[in-house]
Amino acid sequence: MSPTRPRRRAAEVAVSLVCGLTVLTACTSSKPAATGSTSLPSAASTTASSSDTSAALPTSSDSTSPAAPTTSPTTSIATPSPGVPKDACTTAQLTVRVLRGSGAQQQEFALITFTNSGTARCSLLGFPGVSLRRAGVLLGAPAERTPDQAHAVELAPGEQAESQVTDFSSCNAPLSDTMRVYPPNLTSFVDKPLELRGCRIVVAPVTHS
Repeated sequence: MSPTRPRRRAAEVAVSLVCGLTVLTACTSSKPAATGSTSLPSAASTTASSSDTSAALPTSSDSTSPAAPTTSPTTSIATPSPGVPKDACTTAQLTVRVLRGSGAQQQEFALITFTNSGTARCSLLGFPGVSLRRAGVLLGAPAERTPDQAHAVELAPGEQAESQVTDFSSCNAPLSDTMRVYPPNLTSFVDKPLELRGCRIVVAPVTHS
């Protein structure tokens, strides 16, 4: 055998090994490298998430409710009557008196008179304000009004109008020592000595004497 053939055979084997290694390296480098990155959500999924969040939030109309107004009525002992005359009598024009009247079963009466002591005509319309007092303190409740209709009463100088007070005296309240009187549609008053049982009282509108 020729000594050159084993050498050539060894060379061919070496070449084959080199080519095999080259191919293996190329195949290995062509594989995609694994990464730890996370894909971002698409625009569609972001929009859906936003709409779900906005739907869960309360609207301003749901969270706000209007406050209910509140009112409290007031009552005055000298409430003006409707249609007060333009020539209504003033306190300076009037002389007020209180007279104790006769009684009946479980009732006591008093009469209030209003005299025009001025020099000009004047008119009264409506109900006087009336209450009973004892030692300056209100006794019971102010007088209620009768259902009678009030009419204007014209008073020439020296003329007189009157109003009747009824005391339903069946209660055990103490006696008054004073009756406080507000002439119709006036806020000033006069106190007059009078004894009545401090029970429920009712006052009638002014009429001619």
